[in-house]
Amino acid sequence: MSVLIRFFKALWDLLVGWAAEALVWLRKPGSVVKVCCGVLAFGCLVGGLSAYEKEQQIKDLNAQVVKVRADWKADAERLQADVDSRDQRLAEIAAALRKEAEKLEALRDESAEALRSLAAKVEESEKDAATWRGRYEQRPDTCKAALELLDSACPALKGY
Repeated sequence: MSVLIRFFKALWDLLVGWAAEALVWLRKPGSVVKVCCGVLAFGCLVGGLSAYEKEQQIKDLNAQVVKVRADWKADAERLQADVDSRDQRLAEIAAALRKEAEKLEALRDESAEALRSLAAKVEESEKDAATWRGRYEQRPDTCKAALELLDSACPALKGY
């Protein structure tokens, strides 16, 4: 265990020694290498910061893309549900209209049958009336005299 502690202490002393030598070297004026190193260090710092900023923008844009896709999918599902419910309502309306059309067809057929029946009854009654009128016109004279006598006796019931 003490060997390990000595190793880390030696490593620390080495790192601190290098840092101290670098500071002493940087304090000496007039070195072109120092200027170049400083410019390169500043350029690396600016490049690293701009790369970090671009990475953050990319992450934000990716998050927005994921959100937009989720919203689009939710909207598409909602719209599809709306279309499905509308189609179902239209199908129900169409079924109701078909039933009503069948009822109207049956009523029309029934009405046509009733009209034919009524026409037959009217025709039959006209024949009966014509027959009765013919027999009424051919009634005997005694019947005519009795009806005239009845007309004079009851003027309110005249004309039968």
